[in-house]
Amino acid sequence: MTPIGKMNIVNVSQKLLQLSMESNNTQQSIKTHSSVIVLHDLSKDSLILTRRSQMLKKHPGEVCFPGGFQEINDQDLYSTALRELNEELGVTSERITLIRKLSIEKTLMGLVIHPWYASIDSIFPYTMNPQEVSELILVPMPLVKNQKNYKEIRIEKEGKHIVTCQFIANEELIWGATARIMRQLASQYQV
Repeated sequence: MTPIGKMNIVNVSQKLLQLSMESNNTQQSIKTHSSVIVLHDLSKDSLILTRRSQMLKKHPGEVCFPGGFQEINDQDLYSTALRELNEELGVTSERITLIRKLSIEKTLMGLVIHPWYASIDSIFPYTMNPQEVSELILVPMPLVKNQKNYKEIRIEKEGKHIVTCQFIANEELIWGATARIMRQLASQYQV
């Protein structure tokens, strides 16, 4: 775990450089739409995030929401989010209550993320898929809802200065589209 502050900005900049190099090689084959489930565990009053497995080629070890790319058999993007939740954590759609669709977010790599805000009575029991997820992370909703827990960070990518967001009230590095989706929730609660 990295201390919050300058070190995280350095880590973000290094990660962006790595992602930029990877994307140049695979730009033509990257899918552009993804769907995530922004899940509120009511029993813990926490938001559910995951740490991506180190075995994954893209974004290993990063903290994010359960989700992924739409597949041909998915009925719609919400179905994609539910399927991915089941694949990553073994949580079935019957346990989920959709609250609303949040605003689309775009990543620095050009991916369009469709977030779905939903609740679950309790994330437990769950079965983590170690090929996709290495850790379940619970972030208390009072921290998520507090606007003071978000800060803008400036990074440089391919000679351009980009402003993105970082969630600073947790030991984990949570930044970019994931932090911006969390900030959407904070702005709706206006704590």
